[in-house]
Amino acid sequence: MPGMTVLRKISLPFLTGLAFSGSFIAAKYTTVDLTPLVTTLLRYVIALLFFVGLMIIRKQRVFHVEPRHIPAFIVLGLSGIVGYHFFFFASLHHTSVANTAIINGLSPAITGVMAALFIGERLNAVNWLGIAMAMVGVMILVTKGNITILTGFDFNYGDLLMLTAVVCWSVYALIARRMLDRYSALTVTLLASLFGVAALILMVIPEDLPGQLSTVSQESVWALLYMGIAASGFGYLLYNLSIRSIGPTRTSGFVYSTVPLLTGLLALIFFSEPVTLTMLIATILVIIGLQLALREPAR
Repeated sequence: MPGMTVLRKISLPFLTGLAFSGSFIAAKYTTVDLTPLVTTLLRYVIALLFFVGLMIIRKQRVFHVEPRHIPAFIVLGLSGIVGYHFFFFASLHHTSVANTAIINGLSPAITGVMAALFIGERLNAVNWLGIAMAMVGVMILVTKGNITILTGFDFNYGDLLMLTAVVCWSVYALIARRMLDRYSALTVTLLASLFGVAALILMVIPEDLPGQLSTVSQESVWALLYMGIAASGFGYLLYNLSIRSIGPTRTSGFVYSTVPLLTGLLALIFFSEPVTLTMLIATILVIIGLQLALREPAR
């Protein structure tokens, strides 16, 4: 039925955005008793087990990778798994959940700029206008609408950490785009997670992992399970199903536009974080900017 087809096309990216939004809420709970590196390690150990189980169910041969591509997968693990999530969890110690979600929405725009600079991807004038609008929206959020902060370089430390996380994710996205021309999405995600977890195991040695696990709260355990299975696991599946249904550009635009709104609503429900006028203006600019940045030229 046509109505069901339209509903499915809308529901897939919406459920993806909801799964990703929940991870911002869950991550906030883990900041109480776990360090950013330990949280990242535990999240991706759970996610890695999910992906391995999925691989076994699908009987997919993942590890047939050309040796010359191994360095690319190592960088994927260091940028997208270690770098992005470390700075993401660290930012939550210093800024609000809603702020991290709005800044995270800048990912497609920053990725577009880096793609134009480093791999020669062409952007038209409308794309550049959208990128500029999205960046202005984030700067309004970071400075809380106070232009003097720009001249005094007095930024919110947590917001800057989240911006660093977004840059790490953009590096991941550019390299992943090249690897996805040669390998399946499951292969790329699983191997990036594997190398990321291997690096994290070495990095958490000085952080007293057994001590943190012995005092971890029940809320953090549930939060880790959610992030590992629902956000990194089912969120990944829903994202790919949405790409198959409506394409990558529409999926990216829908998901990155809904995540800040859904996260702000969830933060209001769970943490009573206020929704300010500055946040609303920043969110609107980011959403409109993303739609323009992701618009493909007419054929």
